[in-house]
Amino acid sequence: MRTTNFSQILFDALQYSGNDRNNITDETFQQFRDFANARLREIWEGQQWNNICRVNSFTTTVDGNNVTYFVPSSDAGEILGVYTLNPLISSRAVPLNYQVYDNGTETRIILDSSSLSTGYYYYRLKTPVLFGDIYNQSTIYYAGSQIYFDSGSGTGTYVPIAGKPHSGNFYTCIINTNAGESPLTHPEKWKMEQIPYEFGTFIAYGCCANWLISENMIQEAIVLEQKTQSIIDIEIDKLVRQQNQMPKLKFTNPYR
Repeated sequence: MRTTNFSQILFDALQYSGNDRNNITDETFQQFRDFANARLREIWEGQQWNNICRVNSFTTTVDGNNVTYFVPSSDAGEILGVYTLNPLISSRAVPLNYQVYDNGTETRIILDSSSLSTGYYYYRLKTPVLFGDIYNQSTIYYAGSQIYFDSGSGTGTYVPIAGKPHSGNFYTCIINTNAGESPLTHPEKWKMEQIPYEFGTFIAYGCCANWLISENMIQEAIVLEQKTQSIIDIEIDKLVRQQNQMPKLKFTNPYR
């Protein structure tokens, strides 16, 4: 998947909104981070984007009430289809009726028939959640915490350091660290939250629109929101018309 650095989204959003990208305070960063988190979810879950959807196999289980189900993988967000065969390689893959059921412990996909033992499901990856603050080398980070880190300089910085590339992104800790164990020195302890390249411009303009609303510039925000939504149309056009991916998309908004 082609990705974009969050730092580029942040810089663009600050520039569009008239803020200074070279003088980013913790408060400004946190505000635009939260705007970006909301906008990322909006575009991520709004369409069946091919680059964030996956196909996986399943094996069914029959419970004591004779209910046939399977448990999707841990990276699965929304289940978009269940099939008898792999729909990527077989034209004979039959779509099945299914029901998403959460029993409080796990999500189960309930199927109509107990005669089916294996099959495939099409799903969208879970939306990344952006909540981390800037990396501090003196801090011990525990699994589940998150940081914003510039892998180009190997430090926690909002702005580029002269002579070094700047690649600021969010990293979620997956193994408890000791102080100074960054994503650069101990990559096995961190997972970078990837943002698809196609989403970057939408998120940046969306952050700017949200900032205008926060500053009570409602009319300006309405105009910018129209620009923001037009970005979705451009990305849909790239998939539907340019790449001929219409069969894999279901629209929540009409194509203009």
